[in-house]
Amino acid sequence: MRKLFTVLLFLFTVTTTLFPTTANAQESRNSKSILLLGVDTGDLGRTEHGRSDVMMLLTVNSSTELITVTSIPRDSYVMIPGYYMDKINHAYAFGGAELSMQTVENWFDISIDNYIVVNMAGLKEIVDAVGGIDVVSPSSFTISGYEFVEGVETNLDGDKALAYSRERYTSGGDYGRQERQRQIVQSLISKMASFDSILNFQNVFATMSSNIETDLNFLDLVQLFADYRQLATNIEFYQLSGGGKMIDGVYYDLIYDDSFNEIISNLSAQLN
Repeated sequence: MRKLFTVLLFLFTVTTTLFPTTANAQESRNSKSILLLGVDTGDLGRTEHGRSDVMMLLTVNSSTELITVTSIPRDSYVMIPGYYMDKINHAYAFGGAELSMQTVENWFDISIDNYIVVNMAGLKEIVDAVGGIDVVSPSSFTISGYEFVEGVETNLDGDKALAYSRERYTSGGDYGRQERQRQIVQSLISKMASFDSILNFQNVFATMSSNIETDLNFLDLVQLFADYRQLATNIEFYQLSGGGKMIDGVYYDLIYDDSFNEIISNLSAQLN
């Protein structure tokens, strides 16, 4: 399999070098959207289908030369197509990535091009595959034997990154956790954009193939790298926000209208 990746990447590298297909050349379509899902399985003894405890909508636009990442609270109270009003992270439990994507599409009234699902083991693997990442913790907390101090830069390997991304009880709740998850995404994008060759992606994707689910094939992922890597230093992050409410004994996050409208406006501009 690794030899096959090497051959395919060599051919792809030659092709994109001789016949560049940059994002600026995509005149008919200059934007793309991808739903990023992190599911709570694959580590800590969890093997069930799971729920999408991380939901982010990533958009790239070659005209605005901008990448945006929008965090969607996992407890957002929404209509899940074919089911009922429920927490948005239950869409993955009900119908996998396809239903999660359909739920976000209906809620935001947009079309999403693709999805990428990574489980907990996959997060650990990708962080280790890029050689670790650096983050500055926005709060002080301890989890799984790791101590994080507010304002202090910390180097994360895979295990430490997983712990950093999961804590929510003593470090700002789910919104604090989403902030740290965005830090990890930003650090990973920046780290991979700094690769000096497309061939560097071989090890990253080969090591995590069993812990990632996507409707993009391998060469699609490499093409994304070739088209949009120059935008990696121009990322804007957004957060859907709301207030908690108990409904029939269950906690939900009811998204504020002004926050929702701001996100829709941003997406409209980014996705044309």
